[in-house]
Amino acid sequence: MTETSIFIFLFAIALGAYTQTVTGFAMGLIIMGITASLQIVPISFIAAVISLTGLINVILAVYKDQHHINWQLIRTLIIGFLPAMIVGILLLYYLDKVATQLLQLILGIVIMLGGILLMLKPDPNKQLSPSSATLLAGISSGVMGGLFSTSAPPLIYYLYRQPLSIKVIRSTLLMTFMIASIARIGFIGWQGLISTEIVLFALYSLPIVFLFTWAGKNYPPPLSDMNMRRTAFGLLIILGISTTMTSFS
Repeated sequence: MTETSIFIFLFAIALGAYTQTVTGFAMGLIIMGITASLQIVPISFIAAVISLTGLINVILAVYKDQHHINWQLIRTLIIGFLPAMIVGILLLYYLDKVATQLLQLILGIVIMLGGILLMLKPDPNKQLSPSSATLLAGISSGVMGGLFSTSAPPLIYYLYRQPLSIKVIRSTLLMTFMIASIARIGFIGWQGLISTEIVLFALYSLPIVFLFTWAGKNYPPPLSDMNMRRTAFGLLIILGISTTMTSFS
């Protein structure tokens, strides 16, 4: 990568880490959207770096809020998530070799629809959804998490429909992301898909992740929670459109 590419990648990581710490989501989508739309490196490389750096972010963001985590929901989500994630990873590395433009187009559509889906504010259910619905949310998130290391949109939409407090939703999201990152890293590492370059870049990124996660916890923006979310949603839609258009170039 050139110096400009490295700077853009680190900027995307900083913005993603800060946003996810404040809102509980969007790190992977933001990093993937910025870097993929500019075609800096292959999508498989970006996804691996997101898994490594995102793991540090969620550990730092959630470690003091463990008592808010809904473990029952997480257990059911993970049952659907893990096998679907493996399918997504295998599909990613296949498309990255034989259909790069198609992969770029799918990513652009996923990011754009993710921004639109997250913009919706569903009314909470009166009671928790049945396990079958939780399982389906885990499967859909797993495929996205495997493909792009961005499992957020279906998971967030599902959790925000549950009659839970914002703190429980945010902490449960972050813990799910942490488990997903560990599982994804373990699988691609076992498959020999983590190169020295990926590890080194992730290590170089750690100070950025630490700094902007700390900044997000201690210096959130002077915006209401809803306005912060709208800003993130708008950014995702723009990035999704840009990534989609790039796939045709």
